[in-house]
Amino acid sequence: MFNIFKPKHEHDWELVAVNDKYNTTYTDTKETKHWQMRFYKCNCGERKFSDNRSSKYISHEGMDKAQANWIDAGVVPLNSYHPSQNQHYVKIDDIEREKLDPVLQYQKTLDEISKSLKVVLNRDFDLETKYPKLKAAADEYHCQLDKYRNFESLKEKT
Repeated sequence: MFNIFKPKHEHDWELVAVNDKYNTTYTDTKETKHWQMRFYKCNCGERKFSDNRSSKYISHEGMDKAQANWIDAGVVPLNSYHPSQNQHYVKIDDIEREKLDPVLQYQKTLDEISKSLKVVLNRDFDLETKYPKLKAAADEYHCQLDKYRNFESLKEKT
């Protein structure tokens, strides 16, 4: 009935990303304070955030938004990097984007279908049956359109 004897889960925090790009320049002392943010994730799905602010009264709007984005949606700021890469930083966004690849491919397919339907809907098939030259011109247009779309897709890949 009630599972009150369930062992408590202890989080195994893994450091996912680091961001040292945020800073505050104080107007009265002209001092610049650099902030360090750390983004952690547990294998259970829980996320944690830490920074080097010494007091809960120190606020920084950008850091607060970064914390909320990480906790709520799992998104880190663009200039974040994984700490194990010392020279060529790998952005966490790129890894997430690879996971979304099937969704992006599906979106491209839908866009292509939409473009094709716009061209088909503009044709007047009743007039094309009356005027064969109009039908031939429309078919030639579709042939040329396919060639140019193919050419553009090849350009995008290179």
